[in-house]
Amino acid sequence: MRPVSYLPCTLLLGIVFAGETPKIDTDRKASEHAARSAETMDETAATIVRSAETNGTQVPSSPQDSASQKPAAPKTNGQDPTPQDGLATQASAVEKRVVPLADEPHHQIVLRNDYVHVYSVSVQPLDATLIHRHDLPYLAVSLGATDVENDVAGKPAVRLSLQDSQVIYSTGGFAHAVRTDAGMVFHNVTIELAKPQGAARNLCKQIVAGPLACAEEAAKGKKPPAEAGDDDVPYFETDEVRVDVIKVSGGHDYVAEAPKENAVLVALTNANLDVNLAEHSSFLHEGDVVWLPAGIHRKVVDFLGTHSCFLLVSLMDSAGKESAGGAKP
Repeated sequence: MRPVSYLPCTLLLGIVFAGETPKIDTDRKASEHAARSAETMDETAATIVRSAETNGTQVPSSPQDSASQKPAAPKTNGQDPTPQDGLATQASAVEKRVVPLADEPHHQIVLRNDYVHVYSVSVQPLDATLIHRHDLPYLAVSLGATDVENDVAGKPAVRLSLQDSQVIYSTGGFAHAVRTDAGMVFHNVTIELAKPQGAARNLCKQIVAGPLACAEEAAKGKKPPAEAGDDDVPYFETDEVRVDVIKVSGGHDYVAEAPKENAVLVALTNANLDVNLAEHSSFLHEGDVVWLPAGIHRKVVDFLGTHSCFLLVSLMDSAGKESAGGAKP
């Protein structure tokens, strides 16, 4: 057995550490480790911020940052504005904009001359017109029964329940919008009267405030409604126009040999009319409009041989004047 040699510990240490034994600077090592840890934390925080910005997440700030920041402006609805909010604001502005009657898209011009501006008006259920101005006096006849909200600018909204063929008259001078919030279509023909109208008087229908004058009509040689069988019912008149509703049927035609006044004819609900003016003939249905010049022979018949009604607006201010041959459709 070979004898074991034991070397002194000092000799072994001398072999491992040549020269002076080094001293370990523990304070410096701790500082370097802390610096590296801080850099790592900064990089991690930066990564979190970049990720949050990418995903749209709001990163809470430090108390120092919060103290230096100004509070955000309060949101009216608790949410950030969206593109839809912007569109809704624009739509609201359009709704509140007041337009001339001719520029309201639900009013389509069908006849225009020096005496009248005639519009076909149609508003589908759950829709509304723009706020539009009525600067002139006008007539309107309803085509079909309906129920609408009438919003006159500067006044509370009111409900209007209109019957089929109901006639209204207004002196104008206001702006309003019509809303079909009851789910019924609104269809009428509106006739703007270009001339000042003077006083309005009821004849055999209550169109404006005031008494009826049906007896006076009978005294003039007109047939009262009971005898006329509703074939010619005088509704009302102003100083310048007269409004009648006339019914024609098989064998009972409307004929005017040499009328003294220009007139507007409006075919009412379910009408099937053949309108003859000298050598010219027109077939009219509900809501159709035709200009009837003064001095031209007129004949209106129901071409199905049943019965049809029409509104006749005679323009007494045009009596003796040349017909408005330049009527524009």
